[in-house]
Amino acid sequence: MINQPNFRKIVGEFKQTEAVIPLSYAKKTEAKPKPEPKKEVKKKEASKPEVKAAEEEEAPKSKPKNLLELLPTSKMVLDDWKRLYSNTKSNFREVAIKGFWDMFDPEGYSLWFCDYKYYDENTVSFVTKNKVGGFLQRMDLARKYAFGKMLIIGNEPPFKVKGLWLFRGPEIPKFVMDKCYDMELYEWTKVDLSDEAERERANQMIEDHEPFEGEALLDAKCFK
Repeated sequence: MINQPNFRKIVGEFKQTEAVIPLSYAKKTEAKPKPEPKKEVKKKEASKPEVKAAEEEEAPKSKPKNLLELLPTSKMVLDDWKRLYSNTKSNFREVAIKGFWDMFDPEGYSLWFCDYKYYDENTVSFVTKNKVGGFLQRMDLARKYAFGKMLIIGNEPPFKVKGLWLFRGPEIPKFVMDKCYDMELYEWTKVDLSDEAERERANQMIEDHEPFEGEALLDAKCFK
């Protein structure tokens, strides 16, 4: 068209472009808005004091294995008495029993007599002995906190069964009463330490004194 005289008169001189810009390139070169950078959201971390407090709340509090361990320290060391009892072979009254009362702490320990309630059942000697032996085995849970002496009395049935026990604390420990069912088969009486007759009875039971209260001993068993 530009070569037509009439068209050139109107348009004038027209210069053609030397190169053609591809459409795809033009689209690529168009300026695009840059996306805004994402804001980093930081997780809130618990402060160290808060974490420590939470851990302390979750951690189980340690409990004493036995409530008797919460009692004030006693001047009497039970193992010392058990050792003296076991090692004394002669002059028992002068050595062991005197040593017992020298060691005994009435604030830290208590003494108890026990008397089997059902004598009429004890008609066979070996059965009675086995009954007492089984009782001592079941008392093993109190070994750290007790010493005991059990006497089987009489030459003929029915046989009597009596005992003397030393327990940690002012009373018989509850866990012993709860877990050893034999305990309820006995009548328990706290030794009156101010009564000389009761103290002497306790001495005779520790010593295996025969005759005991006028009767022969069939057997004596110790818990230590």
